[in-house]
Amino acid sequence: MENFDENKDREERRRQRKQKQKQQQLKTRRTIIIVLSVLIVILLIVMVCACNRSKKNNGGTENSTQSSTSAQNSSTPDSQQNVSEPSTVQKPAPLPTATTTNPLADDDGQSVGQMEGSVYVWNQQAFELFYGDPDMAQPYAEFINKASEKLASDGIKTFSIIVPNHVEFGLPERLKNTDEGVTTLSQAEYISAAYGSMNPEFTAPINVYDKLSEHNNEYIYFNSDHHWTGLGAYYAYTAFAEQTGLTPLSLADCTEQSIDGFTGSLTNIAESQLKEDSVHYWQFPYAVSNTIHTTDGTTYELDSCYSEVAESYGVFLEGDNPLEVIKSESPAATSGKVAIVHESYGNAFTPYLTYNFSEVYSIDFRSWEGNLGEFCKENGISNVIFLNGVMSSATQMQIDSMESII
Repeated sequence: MENFDENKDREERRRQRKQKQKQQQLKTRRTIIIVLSVLIVILLIVMVCACNRSKKNNGGTENSTQSSTSAQNSSTPDSQQNVSEPSTVQKPAPLPTATTTNPLADDDGQSVGQMEGSVYVWNQQAFELFYGDPDMAQPYAEFINKASEKLASDGIKTFSIIVPNHVEFGLPERLKNTDEGVTTLSQAEYISAAYGSMNPEFTAPINVYDKLSEHNNEYIYFNSDHHWTGLGAYYAYTAFAEQTGLTPLSLADCTEQSIDGFTGSLTNIAESQLKEDSVHYWQFPYAVSNTIHTTDGTTYELDSCYSEVAESYGVFLEGDNPLEVIKSESPAATSGKVAIVHESYGNAFTPYLTYNFSEVYSIDFRSWEGNLGEFCKENGISNVIFLNGVMSSATQMQIDSMESII
């Protein structure tokens, strides 16, 4: 009788689990349908607006059109690679609705993880979980629209990069949203919703998701820290270069350096032992000068984008500083000046920009005090990149902090 009851209970639990999985699948399908519908509506609106502008522009006299064309043709194409020129900006492909396009190399396909504090630990790796749904992407998109429209009035081009975190690519699909694993919402859907709500007239969203997905079996995120590695940031940089018509820096032309024994921020949260990390960075084949403005108001000079004495993620840009002004002697730095507004995810990304830009202004919005538009005008900056990790983009406190500089 006990065996019968146990079997009956087991069957009931199995039935409930299947019903729960079915409900989750239905919810996911509805979310995908809603996101695709919103994107289609936005695309139709953009097409209608474009047609109206075209009709309006064609209403002028033929002579004025010929005069305008002649003036454009007579200008010198010195800034052909300047990403502030709209003609060089290629709109990114739609983001995938699947978690990853490249299957993760799993272990035995049987092991499961567990929650430890606020992180999920699996295979001696700690993962920050993401709970942002597409609706939560709207405040960040609205901020980017507000900022980019203001900057556009001064002829400044805006780019937006939202960086997914480790759980999106480092955790097997069999452990996501299952009874044995953990619940974490799709960052692809979230980023797609944010980008779909940004005004394409003023902002060029950059799709780094697909590039990271292609390399998700490589060492692109730390095991014990919430940041990406220098290699992960490099792949995102190549996505930016490709989508803006620039030639990316080749790591083969650089000198790789590494620091072993790094234990990151999540080590203090997880209860079990995590895999040890190493920090890799690449010294460039050209000279740079870096003026660092600290939080206490002092400044000092470096001839590198990296801290040789740091034994952590702080190797990138000497850690978190309000402002760093990096001047580059790269022969390929023909795209003018760029400001990158970011939190700590931007530290590993920013150095690569020195290959394409003669001056790179690194602005950490959490501690920098100034007006972004005025700063760009004073320094002749024609390109602005907003780069933030997915967690920051979904956090109102971070958005409010960004609001304060525009």
